[in-house]
Amino acid sequence: MPSTTTALSSAALSFSDVVKKRRSVYSYLDVPVPTAIVEDAIAMAVLAPNHYRTRPWRFFVFVGAGRARLAAAYKAAALRLGRDVPKATQRVYDAPVMVAIACIPTTSNPRVVRSEEEFATAAAAHTFMLALTSAGVDSLLTTGDLAQSEEVRELVRMEGSDGKLMGVINVGYRDPERPLMARPAPDPTVVTTWYTSE
Repeated sequence: MPSTTTALSSAALSFSDVVKKRRSVYSYLDVPVPTAIVEDAIAMAVLAPNHYRTRPWRFFVFVGAGRARLAAAYKAAALRLGRDVPKATQRVYDAPVMVAIACIPTTSNPRVVRSEEEFATAAAAHTFMLALTSAGVDSLLTTGDLAQSEEVRELVRMEGSDGKLMGVINVGYRDPERPLMARPAPDPTVVTTWYTSE
């Protein structure tokens, strides 16, 4: 049986590999993603930390023909905004699975802070994407005037609520014919300040 130190080291290396492998992918194969993988990733996502156990995250999954609903919302938003309608609609079909993520804050509890609810939902979104990566599935978080439009809010029945549509995540298998964009090597020293004395 491995020692505690060895076990922790192995777990850290495994997690490190997942984090490094997760990339923003823009081109996908036309290959279905097993439902169980998406379900498992959501099960991991809802383990994200949040205050008062409010569980503010919501996931709306559009698969296969179900993406037509999201495409209609994107089309309506594009028309309203004067955007390129065919291009906007095509974005929904770029990946075989599209997942809208929303934050529904628990406003009935006066101790709940709205920004903390949004932080928790963002943490859930990242956990979701890391879980997909660990299963060999790629993803891309999209935000902006289409993904966060009133039309998409209405589609997922958020109209009139004080919830926030955080974005839409593309889910699928990367097209190997399309190279990934270069990612700069991380340099934690640039963004980290240590305090080691009074």
